Amino acid sequence: MSDFSSKSVVGLTGGIATGKSTALQKFMELGWSVLSADSIVEKILATDVNIQKKLTGRWGEDVKEICGRIDKGAVGRIVFKNNSERQWLESLLHPMVRSKWISFVHSRPDNKCMIELPLLFENNLQKYFTCTISMFAPHQTSLDRLFARGSDPDDAQCRISAQMPVLQKAGLADFVLFGGGENDFLDQQIKQLDPCLL
Repeated sequence: MSDFSSKSVVGLTGGIATGKSTALQKFMELGWSVLSADSIVEKILATDVNIQKKLTGRWGEDVKEICGRIDKGAVGRIVFKNNSERQWLESLLHPMVRSKWISFVHSRPDNKCMIELPLLFENNLQKYFTCTISMFAPHQTSLDRLFARGSDPDDAQCRISAQMPVLQKAGLADFVLFGGGENDFLDQQIKQLDPCLL
């Protein structure tokens, strides 16, 4: 495990559209310092000119929005249908993302931090964390949520298939939260789990 001294550092993961962001928000309301890898990626894509040039150099200007920012949706449509393109992007972004969340943990004055990392197990990052939580939701629930976000059936299935199966993630995690139901039920689970994480 990375040296975070006496801090409790929890890794939150799970499949796409299983409730990770909702859970992270609830933990923040309980006093955890939280950070999402997706939010780090968004900031990098929006502000890092070098990364923007590498993406447009590889995929063309079509991955840019009118305002000049990188279009995450356009990037997603490329990388979730092409493993080699996804691996190229991950090799570019993951070291930067890891550096930023490690710095975040070190900089926090409190002793309880939670990092949301969709690819925690895929990238063997368990060693960095005191414990891990995986979100679980039924396959159809995740599909329906992706449809509600604007994905078509082919795109939604590609996004789900690009990650480790949710059952496998659940088997690797220290704790599992069911994110396929109502928010109130997730809230109850988190309130019960919270004291166990310190």
